[in-house]
Amino acid sequence: MKLFIIPSWYPTKLYPQSGTFFRERAHILHQSGIEIHVINSIIHPLRDIIKQSNISKNIHEFDNDFGFKTLQIETINQAPKYEAGAFKQHNKIWNKLFNYALDRYGVPDGVLIFSSIWAGTSLVETLKKMNIPMGVSEHMKEFMSPNGFTKKQLTGIRDTYSHASFILATSQPLLKKIQNQFPEYQEKMSIVPNPVDTDIFKPSLVQSKKPATPFQFIACGLFREEKEFPSLLDAFSQVSKNNECFLTLVGDGHQETLLRKKVDELNLNNRVSFLGYLSPKKFVEQLRESHSLVLSSSVETFGMVVIEAMSCGLPVVATRCGGPEFTISDKTGILVERNDVKSLANGMVQMLNQYKTFDSNQIREITLKRFSARTYAESINTLFTKN
Repeated sequence: MKLFIIPSWYPTKLYPQSGTFFRERAHILHQSGIEIHVINSIIHPLRDIIKQSNISKNIHEFDNDFGFKTLQIETINQAPKYEAGAFKQHNKIWNKLFNYALDRYGVPDGVLIFSSIWAGTSLVETLKKMNIPMGVSEHMKEFMSPNGFTKKQLTGIRDTYSHASFILATSQPLLKKIQNQFPEYQEKMSIVPNPVDTDIFKPSLVQSKKPATPFQFIACGLFREEKEFPSLLDAFSQVSKNNECFLTLVGDGHQETLLRKKVDELNLNNRVSFLGYLSPKKFVEQLRESHSLVLSSSVETFGMVVIEAMSCGLPVVATRCGGPEFTISDKTGILVERNDVKSLANGMVQMLNQYKTFDSNQIREITLKRFSARTYAESINTLFTKN
């Protein structure tokens, strides 16, 4: 089967950390024997115009370490405050790229679109005309909010769903939100959880010999509002007053200056480390040196870092913000209330006290069973072949 993977966002030279999990999904499907071609259009915000030297404005094809080719084109948003103009620009650039891909690779047997906004809404009419089967996998946090989309965006999503053979959510909470907003397409909807590369994310050989102290928490994500890293620092400040523990932050983003300032204000410089963005292999090394991952988000459609940590045998402390309720059980971690510093701090203290009761091997086994690459590839292959 020849499959076009079309993610609505993807790694670029300017933002290498963006959409890395879509690249990993493509890698998993490629390894399963499917002929994969990734096609991606990126429209950068207007503020990035000063960084144009890092933006590839022409269509370019590149190889990567994952074994498949990617077609990509980038440009700058020409209508940041004009929604109709944004739709028009997305439609034009996505279709230009798609037509180039057809000439380059031929007509695919199917198209898997990651997020209806913007790839799906831009290409649905072309796919309808060509009668190319299409599946949609949703990942946007806006589905979790009551007014996450504009009326025009909702119309675009409905148009996309009308042609889709199937519509996927990564977790039960996300599925319910999509069903509530688009009940007319419920029969097309199902859950296919995000997979984790268990060959990369695995415990070290000496995992069971890890010393209990000093205790090392780790958190990972883009430094932006919904990740609630300031609240995590407030909670960690409370926890570390009476406990010997440390916190490692992996990631970057526009809140970094704010977070570093907060670390200074809380006098946590000797307890909190900033490591920046890390490749998966480097991130695994940090997970193996840690005892527990903490996720403090206010909203997550899934939360990839949770299952990446669990695949390495780490128990998790996470907020009830959507995805974690689906991925975490009492055998793999502790759930706390979102947007509640005291609840998060209590959960971290509970982890400190109960860490030895968690079985690293059992956490790994549960993750392998539910979120393996093989399970994911089989699910996607079945959905396309039966439709």
